[in-house]
Amino acid sequence: MENIKVLRGIRPSYNKSLILTRLGYKRGVTGFDEDFQKLLDSTIKRAESLCSLVLAYRMVGIDENDNGAVRLEDGTVLSGKALSKMLFQSQKAVLMASTAGSYIMEEIRTLMDSGKASEAVIMDAAASEIADAGLDFLMDYIGTFLRRQGKALTKHRFSPGYGDFNIEQQAHFARLLDIKELGISMTDTCMLVPEKSVLAIAGINEIKTD
Repeated sequence: MENIKVLRGIRPSYNKSLILTRLGYKRGVTGFDEDFQKLLDSTIKRAESLCSLVLAYRMVGIDENDNGAVRLEDGTVLSGKALSKMLFQSQKAVLMASTAGSYIMEEIRTLMDSGKASEAVIMDAAASEIADAGLDFLMDYIGTFLRRQGKALTKHRFSPGYGDFNIEQQAHFARLLDIKELGISMTDTCMLVPEKSVLAIAGINEIKTD
């Protein structure tokens, strides 16, 4: 099993329109005025400044993949039929973590306590999108050097809590990625703190050539 690699100070690009999607806005259906646009822009900009992304990843071998149970090289078993299907052709996988840090969560709570619910909701959506963008960055970053080795990541990634890949399996990721070193902790119900943190897995496949 390879060592954990950590990246700090990354500011990934992301689609700002996806923040509106998280807020429930639909293009051509939902409208908002100039004042809200200014509030939106200024709050997103503040969210970007408050997010202190920490990213991490680790390559792990896959010893067995049998009908919904994926056993990693250290004996960890991840269960989920959709996950098993995604990793069907993978001999290795990459575990990933992205956290926006604690500062932005403190600001969201301060806004809520101050009665600025609209700003708090916008900032919450922006933080979620930025944390996800961290994983997008990792996928691109890892994919770049894998291609030089004739390998590629699976198109999709899975996070605990998605489909039948239950949230309790977050504990495996927490251990294998040593999330405490990233400033992340986990509750008894396997929720991550700070809340704008996300863990995921993707497969590593050989690129087939004709």
